[in-house]
Amino acid sequence: MTLGGVCRFAALTAVSLALGMSAALADFNDKKPITYTVDGATATGYFKVVTEAINGVVRDAYPGSAATYKPGSPAGGILNISTGQADFSFTGGAPEIAYALEGHAPFQRSLKGKFSFVGLLHNDLVVYSIATKDWADQAGIKSFDDIASKKPQMRLAVNQLANLQSTISMYVAIFDAFGIKEADITGHGGSLFRGNTASNVDAMRDGKVDAMINGGFVPQAEFTDLARGRALTWISGDPAKMKAAADRWGYQAYTVPKDAYSFMTQDETTLVLWTAVVAGAHVSDETVYKFMKALLDSRDRVRSIHPSLAHFSAETFSRNPTPLPYHPGAERLYREIGILK
Repeated sequence: MTLGGVCRFAALTAVSLALGMSAALADFNDKKPITYTVDGATATGYFKVVTEAINGVVRDAYPGSAATYKPGSPAGGILNISTGQADFSFTGGAPEIAYALEGHAPFQRSLKGKFSFVGLLHNDLVVYSIATKDWADQAGIKSFDDIASKKPQMRLAVNQLANLQSTISMYVAIFDAFGIKEADITGHGGSLFRGNTASNVDAMRDGKVDAMINGGFVPQAEFTDLARGRALTWISGDPAKMKAAADRWGYQAYTVPKDAYSFMTQDETTLVLWTAVVAGAHVSDETVYKFMKALLDSRDRVRSIHPSLAHFSAETFSRNPTPLPYHPGAERLYREIGILK
């Protein structure tokens, strides 16, 4: 290389280093607006309400921000943030994340490196396993062990196939733990009704299904209201087997107290699931940093959005139960406030 070439190379290197240092030291503590899209949930229901409320917090923190909710599915949300068609998903469940990293169907290839962890939205999604009392009494069903041994005809309401968390880690994990095959209940007159929790409740209210296994919170008004018009019973699960079902996806066993609902006669063991906020690798550090800072600066307002967010804090939000790395913007904020060392 000539002397002139060396000089030009040195100059370019100096500029590059300066730009890198400038980006690394950029101050995000301003009120400039940010723009992002949230994907991964249905057009109505819990996540619609929560997402719009969170977006409102961000818009107030950074006037002029464009925060958009894009209805979809949990698996579809991860695919879209990984391909740059959306920015955040608030519905990152353990199965969705694992399947995306592995390239397991419905994902066609591994999305490792395409998305990362931002925060833990909550750890409060409880799996409900309830049946109409008329059906349970007629079929002689009190527990999942009864279902395994008697293989009753059952019209069972579960979630949509695209919602892996609410299928793979709910009824599928429970069935596996108790040795129940889906064909055992659908192969001789039974059926699966697929929909979100609200549609499951409506189907049970209308007498279209005998039982449901889906997610909700404790307490949940829909179940209280359903019990007023239809006699219900909880399908009991052996605690050790329920723990095995929870462990399969890194979740926890959970006890629903008997006084939670009028139709419960004893404490019942079930599963409780976490849900993560994840972001595409293309999302800027500034956007993620400001998004998180808006929520943490307004934590009392966030806690008031929904009972599932009642314990929202920097400590709960930063807990990462996933195999994903922190998004750089999230890591920067967590380090600044002393959560990460």
